[in-house]
Amino acid sequence: MSNAQSPASSPAGSSKYAQELAEFRQRISQDGHVEAQLRAGGEPGLLGTSGIDDETLLRWLKAEKYSVSKAEKRLRAHAQWRKEYVPLGRIEESEILPELEADKTFLQGCDKSGRPLTVCVIKKHNKSKRVLEQTKRYIAYSLDSCIHAVDLERNPTGKTCAIFDLRGLGFDAMDRPVLQAVFDLLQNHYPERLGKLWMYEAPTMFWTLWHLVSPFIDPETKQKVVFVNSKSAISEFQKAIDPSVLPTDYGGQAELIPLQVYVKDHLPKTEVNHKG
Repeated sequence: MSNAQSPASSPAGSSKYAQELAEFRQRISQDGHVEAQLRAGGEPGLLGTSGIDDETLLRWLKAEKYSVSKAEKRLRAHAQWRKEYVPLGRIEESEILPELEADKTFLQGCDKSGRPLTVCVIKKHNKSKRVLEQTKRYIAYSLDSCIHAVDLERNPTGKTCAIFDLRGLGFDAMDRPVLQAVFDLLQNHYPERLGKLWMYEAPTMFWTLWHLVSPFIDPETKQKVVFVNSKSAISEFQKAIDPSVLPTDYGGQAELIPLQVYVKDHLPKTEVNHKG
């Protein structure tokens, strides 16, 4: 079963920005198109069966520094994208089989703050074998799955966290378009979802790639990216993640759970594929 639950209290920031939130809701609700498109596209984290919840609206407001007009423009563009990009209401495993078979992404459950933990073993990625558009769909599938695993009781804002394991990185795994796609999707279609991204044991060669991509990453998003080595990482991971969730490779007691296995075992089909 998923850890997702209905939040027990009002969203953080809803009182402080009540006027902006009310105006944003009025603008978005006036024609009904945005909600219909989001539900048709299976927007993850959309609470309730009607209307758009405060937390969803607040994520887009915060991403645009509470400019209602800018947030409206971005959410409308995203809703249209969601309907077109995910016409079935979910990305089917059959669309991304080569990516799933690479067995490079793992979903472990939630950390101590209720944020789902994704582990990506980057050396298993091969840029010479991937099809970029398929890989982008795989990234979106991974993000959707992660959001469905959020524990809203402990984590009402719906944040997530991830470890990018960069050990043993080879040239074939150094994929600038894919790394750029991760951050483009986060910024354009999953705003305010990333809580923390640990870059674990980055080799010297990765820094060249990072210096090419990082100028295009939003500064607030970049602040959530932390580079850690084996000496500092274990204690940091253990502070944030319970041993039963943290894999043994990173100082915990858990086995790695392949993404598709977690989806099958913990996220009911009706929850992942909700068209509304």
